[in-house]
Amino acid sequence: MNQPQILIVDDDPIFSELLKEVLQEQDYGISLAGNGRQALEQLERGQPDLLLLDVTMPDISGLQILSQVRTEHPEITVVMISGQSTIKDAVEAIKLGAYDFLEKPVDAQRVLLTVKNTLNMIRFRRERENGLRVNLQRYGMIGVSQAMQRVFALIDALAPTNAPVLITGESGTGKELAARALHNLSRRKDNPFVQINCAAIPDTLVESELFGYERGAFTDARQAKKGRFQLAQNGTLFLDEIGDLSLIAQSKILLALEQQEVTPLGGGKSEKLDIRFIFATNQDLEKMLAEGRFRQDLFYRINVASITLVPLRERREDIVPMAEYFLQRFGELYPGTAKELTEDAKSYMLSMAWEGNVRQVRNVMEKISILSNTDKITARLLKNILEYNGHQFNQPSPTHETLHTAREHFERTYIQSVLNELNGNVQQTAAVLGLNRSHLYRKLEQLGIEIGKPLNAV
Repeated sequence: MNQPQILIVDDDPIFSELLKEVLQEQDYGISLAGNGRQALEQLERGQPDLLLLDVTMPDISGLQILSQVRTEHPEITVVMISGQSTIKDAVEAIKLGAYDFLEKPVDAQRVLLTVKNTLNMIRFRRERENGLRVNLQRYGMIGVSQAMQRVFALIDALAPTNAPVLITGESGTGKELAARALHNLSRRKDNPFVQINCAAIPDTLVESELFGYERGAFTDARQAKKGRFQLAQNGTLFLDEIGDLSLIAQSKILLALEQQEVTPLGGGKSEKLDIRFIFATNQDLEKMLAEGRFRQDLFYRINVASITLVPLRERREDIVPMAEYFLQRFGELYPGTAKELTEDAKSYMLSMAWEGNVRQVRNVMEKISILSNTDKITARLLKNILEYNGHQFNQPSPTHETLHTAREHFERTYIQSVLNELNGNVQQTAAVLGLNRSHLYRKLEQLGIEIGKPLNAV
């Protein structure tokens, strides 16, 4: 972050000047506005990183300005300041999206600490958002979890090579996206990326579909047709659901891989191959080997290098960023449907099992974008729309805990996992969770979480 820019909005000029002097000593860029209208005018000319906003002003109340800022300038972080505050004001400010709330008279050190922590949160959030954009542009996937960082590192390492890659993972985890990323980051990126779903090929059509045929090769072969192998020449061939091939089909593919050539049906001349092979499956191929349902020689041929995509339930940090990305995408696709998830909606999503993984999140966000008539998506609204449309979720296994106990257990597990992920950094954890730091400290105390204490010790 360059020199942080802060706009102080307060109708008390003496207080504003004192606050300006204190903050300028820390090399912050400071602007002043004496009332709500001046503040809104300044925001139209340029956007600060942080808005220090008085609650009570003569023309427009601070809460009104806060509401407008959250709608028109959601990227601006707001800290409320007031000498006439009440608990009701503080609660309302936090509900409207304020990051923190300070009461006058304000101690200079308290202000400096709050501003420093808030600006650090802003910087971390921007770095995180920039990382999401970079990952999306480079890999076509959303992921902030350590599991996805490992996947990205493997893609970077394997993409420049010509080694066959086996991608494994449950349905909907993004195996096709990983395959496309491997191709797009390879030297073959300007050549074809050809995909075929092996589960959809009957044994009788394997050779014609994959290797092509000459005119007259069979009754309906009125003209020659190239197979997927020939179409992928000099590029990448992605054989999805390789585990669904029959043993007969496996043997035919193995032969082509070993000889690095194919012969079209009805043709006597073989064609040499120059192809990068990528395979994917949601099956347990080692179990299939043991049961005699997958050829051992083919397994070793395709499993030179491997990438495993773990399910969302094992990388819950990715759920909310993914949902927010899809909401933004569908907001652009369906004009007038821009949505925002409330904190309780995010918590509700984090509690779901997401058996359909990324594909299910995408489906749910599209449904929400189309069917909801409000820009705020709450947990209640999310649940009602999904149940109304018969969307089935697989909840975590039921227990005999009370709802309160189950919620506490989830919160404790999730907060501790984020803390572990960020090496116990409370400030960054608060930013990821969308909480101010004082709120997070209260949560940690309430849930009995000690900083630096591993998850399995809680």
